[in-house]
This record gives sequence, structure tokens and C-alpha cells, in this order.
Amino acid sequence: MQNETGQAVFRKINLMIFVALTVFIVGACSSSGEASEPIQNPPNPTSEAGSSAISAAEIDPNSCAGVLTDKEAEGEGELSLFRDSLTDSVRSSQPQIVSMCSAMYDTSLPGREFMAVVLMQFKSGDSAVDHYELMKSAYMETDDAISELNNSDEGLTDILSILIDQDGIGRTTVMRQREWLVTVSVGPTMAKSPWNVGDIELIGKSVLDRVN
Repeated sequence: MQNETGQAVFRKINLMIFVALTVFIVGACSSSGEASEPIQNPPNPTSEAGSSAISAAEIDPNSCAGVLTDKEAEGEGELSLFRDSLTDSVRSSQPQIVSMCSAMYDTSLPGREFMAVVLMQFKSGDSAVDHYELMKSAYMETDDAISELNNSDEGLTDILSILIDQDGIGRTTVMRQREWLVTVSVGPTMAKSPWNVGDIELIGKSVLDRVN
């Protein structure tokens, strides 16, 4: 990982990996009571924070270089970009995964805003579909507000968006296209996040467009 930082960043990255790989954590979550915002197709215009996060660079799926726009904190408590290669740590238990990495904007301070992107490449489109369906089934067993756009065309994108708004996560959106799957999570809540629903969807779409 670039620029080693405090335990808060590591906890969030481990949490996002856990969500992306197993989603067992959602069993501990209950509904926030808020209505789910419907997925927009095309997504709503992004905020300034969302626009500045979207990169046009080529993506390295092993390191997540290029996934998000580089950002270096100019002062204590400001957002910085952290990246990590996760392929070696997951391949033994998840042999269907070709590569996995994470990119995160974080302040390294607990309870502050963050955005985490986890990018996964599977050996086949079928493997990616299986993992997407596993995540969906796990979330469907909770009371979290969920919206979905499921496409029968292999070339289009399946989108699952889950409003959690507790335990440090505001919303997690899962997007799958062909053999690629990306999760975008923001927190600590949607009200305290500088990124809105449109930002989350456009960032995920930008990643998928550049790897497909």
C-alpha cells in the first residue's frame, strides 16, 4: 500500500474486502428506516467531489493504479488516496479470482468521510455472475434498503445498490459487467459523505468502462 497510515484506514480496507468477498457482515446490519434512492440510468450528475474523483487513466487491475484520481492530503485530516493489491491474499481461498485490488480516499481519522473502490476480475463472466448473485442474496436477507438494475444482455451492467447508513458505511453499490465486478462504498453515512448516489454509480461505471 502507498503511504502507510493509521489503523483506521486498514480497518476500512479490511471491511471493504470482507464485503466484496463474503458479505457476511451484512447479517449484523439492520434497516436505517430510510427509503432507497432508485438507481438512475443514466446516473444523475455528480457533485464536485464525484467529478474530481473520476479518473481517465489506464487501470492496473493488480494495483488499482488509475482507478481514482490521485489525491495527496495537504493537511491533517484531509482526504488522501491509498491503494492496495489484494490478489495474492485472496487467490488461495478464491481461485476463480484473477486479480483484486482496492483504492480508497480516506482521512485516516476514525468516523470521517471515506470512499473505497474494490475491483475484481474473475476467470469468466459466469464466475462474476455467481459472485454478484451471492452478494445480492446475502443483502436480500437483511432489512437494508436495496435497489437493483439487472440486465439480461451480457454486455450491459448489473447494478445493486444498498443503503446501510450505520457501522461506518453509508451506501455500497455493486456493479458487474462481463468478468469484472466493482464495489464502491462511501461513509460514514450518506448525510456525512461528500459523494452522492450519482457519484457512486458514475465512478463505478468509469472503472468498468476502462477495464472492459
